[in-house]
Amino acid sequence: MRSLKLLGIELIRPEDYANEHLGNFLEIIGFSQESVHDARVELRRFYVVAKALYPLHGDYGLIDLTRGLLKDLGKVRDMDVHGCPKIDRDKVVAKTLRLSGFLTRLPKLYGSRYLVAQNLLSAFFQAREATDFHQLRKVLREARFLSESLGIEAYSLKEVVKEMGEMRDNVRRSLCEGVQSSLQFDESLKERGVSAVRELLLSDHEFHHIKARILNPRG
Repeated sequence: MRSLKLLGIELIRPEDYANEHLGNFLEIIGFSQESVHDARVELRRFYVVAKALYPLHGDYGLIDLTRGLLKDLGKVRDMDVHGCPKIDRDKVVAKTLRLSGFLTRLPKLYGSRYLVAQNLLSAFFQAREATDFHQLRKVLREARFLSESLGIEAYSLKEVVKEMGEMRDNVRRSLCEGVQSSLQFDESLKERGVSAVRELLLSDHEFHHIKARILNPRG
């Protein structure tokens, strides 16, 4: 993965992070349950960063195609893990393999780190205002991948996102078994997630205006 340098410090380009995970996806994707799950995670990393960088690359077709592939792979993953929805699994995976050939790498984009950092800041404010479990989970998951694309490890956030994913799986499994269940919004979980994103924004990076915005919100 290529990098920039600021005062001698190596900085990751978000587009290189995205392209690396796109390459992983294309190498991994196959018909087995393990390959579907692993490839889906790799593709989501690519999608989150590519979507954040859309103002710089302008390729909406790439965003739309990736979103559709993730939706199809999500159905396959849910059937593999929970038993529903009932779909023609092999047909959906074959479609994914065919359409994957149209995915393209992101070009070198000037200002990509700044734009991703701004998206991470937006995710922080969205998480603070979230009142729905699925909305919060989506925002926190995206914040995790955005931070990783800046070279900032999101250990605490990863744990929160993993816990929320397990909660979602448990409810989904119960529904597939015919047992009524629902996800309850947990304020303590939200506080942990918001705190984890705040920690990332205050970490060691070059965007001092973002740190000032967090530390002095009225300034």
